[in-house]
Amino acid sequence: MIDKGEKIIYYVSNLGTGMVSIIDGENYCIIKEIEIGPRPQNIIVDEKNNVYIASDRNGKVTLINDLYDSNKTWHMPNNGNIQVDSINQNIYVCDTEEVCIYSLKTGEKIECLTGFIAADSLKLDKDKKKLFVLDILQNEIKVYDTSDFHLIKKYKDVGTSPNYILISENEKDIYISNKGVNRLNYTSNISVLDLESGSISYIYLEKGSDITALEQNEKILYVANSGLHRIDVINILKKEYVATIKTTLTELQRLRLSPDKKKLLVTSRSNDGKGVIDIIDTSSNTILDTFTFKQNNSLPYDIGVISQSEFEVQDESFIFTNSEDKLKQENGTTILAKKVLSNYQEKISFPEVSVDICLEETEIINIEEITFKKCEIINETKNRSIIDDRKDYSIIQYNFYIPYCIECTDKQQRKYTIEGRLEGTQKATLYIPVYAEQQGVKFVINSFAKLTSTPIIINKNLKFDVSVLISTKVIVDEIVFIPFCKDCRMWQRKDEKMRGNND
Repeated sequence: MIDKGEKIIYYVSNLGTGMVSIIDGENYCIIKEIEIGPRPQNIIVDEKNNVYIASDRNGKVTLINDLYDSNKTWHMPNNGNIQVDSINQNIYVCDTEEVCIYSLKTGEKIECLTGFIAADSLKLDKDKKKLFVLDILQNEIKVYDTSDFHLIKKYKDVGTSPNYILISENEKDIYISNKGVNRLNYTSNISVLDLESGSISYIYLEKGSDITALEQNEKILYVANSGLHRIDVINILKKEYVATIKTTLTELQRLRLSPDKKKLLVTSRSNDGKGVIDIIDTSSNTILDTFTFKQNNSLPYDIGVISQSEFEVQDESFIFTNSEDKLKQENGTTILAKKVLSNYQEKISFPEVSVDICLEETEIINIEEITFKKCEIINETKNRSIIDDRKDYSIIQYNFYIPYCIECTDKQQRKYTIEGRLEGTQKATLYIPVYAEQQGVKFVINSFAKLTSTPIIINKNLKFDVSVLISTKVIVDEIVFIPFCKDCRMWQRKDEKMRGNND
């Protein structure tokens, strides 16, 4: 029996390596790393789980879609700060003295907002109707209408050396973190800007505080306090401390709540080049786990979190199969079951598939249906290698093909079938512990293909786009004891009694 579930995936930008690490949120292992370029900074995740990363050194913005594939890069000069408007299909790119708006469809520049000295933090409201821009030198926030890019309002003197803004969940306030003047002697604070009245109140922090990021969970505000090497947990209504959380490393960078807000992720690093992500339980304010980056000077910075829908197998991922040697006991039954140890899924795009549909003198005029079969593995290409620094993980690489059939008709309504196949390569990272190796493991490959564009005929060639989800599972046989329920035992006794009477 299977239920639709959610799998959490983390995306982490690494300033030192120029990579974005894609991390499994359950096993805390790196699924894949994608090279972005020098100093990838802000990560934005839109409603469709597309991931956008800004890199200030090369002036590029990179899109990672379908979870793992990097297939689009735009030249958009930036200082690491971006926002994505998926409704109007625009991307806002901060370039210090101006904020430029580009089309997500074409990558072309649409408009530029000017008049800044040092624009350094951007935020969009939930409906994507307003853009908020913080100028850290002019100490002001400007608000723009995203429909026509006109200035709506300006808030002056919003803080003392402000460096980061966060729109409250009810969108009535903006929280502004202030670095302060002299960190050792100045009592740092967070400005609370009332958007309706323009009035400002303050949340005061301890001396020596240096704030790098903010996150809100209802009445709780999480403050990344790099100056005091901790996370400050503050009650917004009372404007007082609830708790402090000491992080694994000293220099805090960014915070990110999981979609269900049960976990808080924080990146931090040390002076000797180490970098980690702490996973914090928001109910107890304690660290549940810590992911350490193996490579020194990776410098983890921002975090993106997505929920990936998947089919999860219940009862510890056991898929029951028939077995002739089932052992019956008084209180239950022991059966042979197949356990799914790990599952790697990846979406692969096949753009502009072209098929010749000219059949001798017959002209095809109508495409009835295109059907895809499950993928087939080319066995001689299958290769397995063990990851050196993680002995329980292997990389399985193989070539595959997916057969398809095109049902079509000609002018006389005669039906024809044209066969073809898609070909590709898969590289899956899978968890395979030592005990499983001793029992013997099996690899099960599945594919789910669908059209992503309407098939069109151009010069006797049929063209269409296909997206394929490839699933690679590791399965091991295990003996499992299934206890009988009370009703089942009663049914079993009646059944045995009836069979005895018949005998």
